[in-house]
Amino acid sequence: MSRRMNRRRVAVLTALAVVVAGAAAVIGYVVWPRSTDFEKAAALLPADTLRVTWTDWDRLRDEFSGPDFVTNVQDRDLSVSSLASSAQDIDDAVGFDPTTDAGWEILGQGRDGMVVVLELDVDLDDVASGFEDAGWTRPSSDAMSGAVWGGGADVVAGAGLVTPELQFVAFDEEKGLLIGSDNADHLESSMDVVTGDTDGLDVTPLTDGLEQDPLDATAFIDDYACEALDMSQADEDAQSVADGLVAEAGGVTPLNGYLVALSADRRLTVVFRFADDEQASHDETSRAALLTAEDPGQMVAYPELVTSPRTSSDGDRVVISGQVDDDSAPMANLASGPVLLAAC
Repeated sequence: MSRRMNRRRVAVLTALAVVVAGAAAVIGYVVWPRSTDFEKAAALLPADTLRVTWTDWDRLRDEFSGPDFVTNVQDRDLSVSSLASSAQDIDDAVGFDPTTDAGWEILGQGRDGMVVVLELDVDLDDVASGFEDAGWTRPSSDAMSGAVWGGGADVVAGAGLVTPELQFVAFDEEKGLLIGSDNADHLESSMDVVTGDTDGLDVTPLTDGLEQDPLDATAFIDDYACEALDMSQADEDAQSVADGLVAEAGGVTPLNGYLVALSADRRLTVVFRFADDEQASHDETSRAALLTAEDPGQMVAYPELVTSPRTSSDGDRVVISGQVDDDSAPMANLASGPVLLAAC
């Protein structure tokens, strides 16, 4: 083969490789999942987290700016923040307000404790100084890169706070994060997740059922929904009514994950995860039937809570989506037990 033909062959193969690589890049961009802020934040929580609450403060401020911002958000059931009710006290004590200074807030609760993570839009050094002035003990090293600041119940109370998730705190200045917990050991092990040394929580099996990144959301991981939302918490009469409604619906399968989320357009999405596709296919019908009932535990008629609902199954998930009006409280009614719709 002549040199000229060899050079031509190389040029053709090179051009073909470029085309294939370009096509692969396009396919990858379209097909590969891209993490949402909620998914990225959840990945900072310990992998054994059982319950997650998420509030997107940045987007909520865009939606409801004004002097009555927090009131408007809470009235619309758009904040599941664990810190919002103490925002003014936190500001007075340590110098930041989670409702105005945080980009987002996520809380993870597990058997060993809770962890709250806030992405702050203010100078973390100033926030850290505020904690130190209020009684928290600055660590001797790595104070702004993962070390746990000493605190406790007495320190929190002394600062005029009722926020157990801030008893012990840590900072990741590079990421702009404040991390808090009610347990020093739990926070220390959780920081391995925040710094990337240990894998964190993966909520994508639930969030893959969402069409939009939520403004607020509550997720129950694995079978924890069957424990936290179980109708056994209701009185005997409510349990009896619930049993009858479940039987009429065709029976339900125990949950392997549960998510309730609200988007900016008041679009409610409820995601149920099951052990396999067959269980999800069965529960698509029964969950849709329960959505037409009145919840004897919450004392709310689902048709009045969610309008024009649509139910579908996708692999091991069942997804219900619909509109809610400004006066309804879907997060309060669907994410704290007992909840008929989350029956196991």
